[in-house]
Amino acid sequence: MDSTRDKKSSAIGFAAVFLGIGVVLLVFALIFELQVLAFIGLGLTFWGAVLALARDGNYVDSALLDSTALFNYSTIDRIMTDVKNKGQAYYIAAYPKDVFLPDYLKKLRDPVVFISENFNEKMVVDDLASGNFFSSKTNGVFISSPGAAIMSQVESNLHLDLSKISLNELVDMFPKCLTETLNLTRNAQMTLTSNGAQFKATGIVFNSLYASETRPNCVDVLGCPVVSAVASALAKVSGKTVVIENQHATHGNNVNVILSFVEGEK
Repeated sequence: MDSTRDKKSSAIGFAAVFLGIGVVLLVFALIFELQVLAFIGLGLTFWGAVLALARDGNYVDSALLDSTALFNYSTIDRIMTDVKNKGQAYYIAAYPKDVFLPDYLKKLRDPVVFISENFNEKMVVDDLASGNFFSSKTNGVFISSPGAAIMSQVESNLHLDLSKISLNELVDMFPKCLTETLNLTRNAQMTLTSNGAQFKATGIVFNSLYASETRPNCVDVLGCPVVSAVASALAKVSGKTVVIENQHATHGNNVNVILSFVEGEK
């Protein structure tokens, strides 16, 4: 009993630390216009929210996740406006955890989104491996996937590396984990298409990201954290770059999303 209580307290403590540091970094980033610091803050705040959500089966009010996500996406909107970037979001496939990579390539393990009007796979991978925030070659910007924390939590709960499973296994287990384990949607289903996948969900917890009066522009290309997690997972399992081809949201936070593999990839 005491051990369980200690674990819960530890999880809450970690969540509070992540959220606290993340919010402080975001405030400083906004005041001093430090873009790299902003993305570090984004990652920490969202990780903190997910840790709080997933602790030992007890769930916090979804309003915490919603408000945190809105703050993060609004910051991304501001950064994209500053760099005058109105491109497509390309979800880059993360390398498997057990594949050896030299130190200079280790950033390729992380779920990353490249936002640009132009896409050249080789140039993007070279820039990403170099740890660049901006790509001068393609006039794009790299950000951590907004759904990276959710995808990582799914892997942790299922005790697996998504790069080791098939696409058929992904479409079966991933939606179940989103609904039954993480309680991020009321219902979800995923099916494969000839060039990607279709994802449908009802009752997604991120209300502010789909309300017309608060919806950040970048949701259209990135998807909410749930859709982003699906895109990141599809990229990791397939080993291909993924884009959100079409996203239709209706009343009640219901979404219908078409995700496609980038043409020309092998």
